[in-house]
Amino acid sequence: MKPTAYRIVVEGELGSPRYSAAFAQMQVETGECTTEIVGMVEDQAELQGLLDTVTALGLSLVSVTPLGD
Repeated sequence: MKPTAYRIVVEGELGSPRYSAAFAQMQVETGECTTEIVGMVEDQAELQGLLDTVTALGLSLVSVTPLGD
């Protein structure tokens, strides 16, 4: 897998520094009732790690989308 940009959307507005620290290399954008976590993912292992972090923080996953070139 080549590095790919992904958008991960979770329920809720994550304004706490705790969440920003958990996704430090990603851009975290809070919207109405959801938060988008966007950034480059090097490989499947890193993507799985991000999804594991979502689960460990007790967040509800809405979607995971690779972003086009």
